[in-house]
Amino acid sequence: MTKIATSLNTLDVGALLALYLFWGGAYLGNKLAIATINPFIMLAIRLGVSGLLLFALLRLLGWALPARREALGSLLIGQFLLVGGMGSVVFAQQWVSSSLAAVVVSTMPLWNALFAHFMGRRTTLLEWAGMALGLVGVYFLAGEPDLSLDPRALLVFAGPVSWAFGSALSPRVKQAPGLMSSAVHMMGAGVSFTLIAWLSGSQWRPPSPSSLLALTYLILLAGVVGYSAYLHLLSRPLRPAIITSFAYVNPVVALILGVGLAGESISRSGLLGIALIVLGVGLAVSGRGRAAAKTAG
Repeated sequence: MTKIATSLNTLDVGALLALYLFWGGAYLGNKLAIATINPFIMLAIRLGVSGLLLFALLRLLGWALPARREALGSLLIGQFLLVGGMGSVVFAQQWVSSSLAAVVVSTMPLWNALFAHFMGRRTTLLEWAGMALGLVGVYFLAGEPDLSLDPRALLVFAGPVSWAFGSALSPRVKQAPGLMSSAVHMMGAGVSFTLIAWLSGSQWRPPSPSSLLALTYLILLAGVVGYSAYLHLLSRPLRPAIITSFAYVNPVVALILGVGLAGESISRSGLLGIALIVLGVGLAVSGRGRAAAKTAG
């Protein structure tokens, strides 16, 4: 049995900070990148290049090629996570601020609990309470001015739903192991967004320096460095709660960056919605953790 590490070394702390900052900053990076680059073209480049670089890195580290069934399973799940999940959010960010998008995405665990329930997993009372509070929070967020600018902005809510469905379906589908699956996810999504960009008539126009800088950030820092940091943490005997803590820190980082650097703002009702969503997610995750502990016992 692997012994759980009781403390983090310097490299562990650096890897966690990389996940917090680089993945949390991806929301603002998306907003800046699509300012002058078509969202579908940007996603095709970002995910395609990041996936290829991660795939090459894993092969250099000795990872085996996935079997055909594993590759097909990873391709399928990647469509829900990245094409439906990330794609909807990035497309909506043409009208929605990065901070608001990050908060909406943080509802993903609530939708995941709901889909898991319909797929046969027992749902605790705390999870139901969390989902109810989170949905009330979404109701308050829906009144934000950003979401009334264009009906397509409401697609931001489809992102976490698609991501949650893919996450709930993931254990039922045979996939490539570990980060090799993530590389296949991204490469497959890159191909899909290339097709979507072509079918929708998207055109490449000369991007601004800030958009190019943001795209480079998304590919190298949020993509290659972020996933490499994640790979390091997965290789260490750390508690799962530490490794997955980025899922709760990233929205906070995105909110701080959006408000502090990009001059974004959220209304009082929006802040109430954020509080309810955070509380709801906390209850849902706590409820799932207790259920898992009882099962293990």
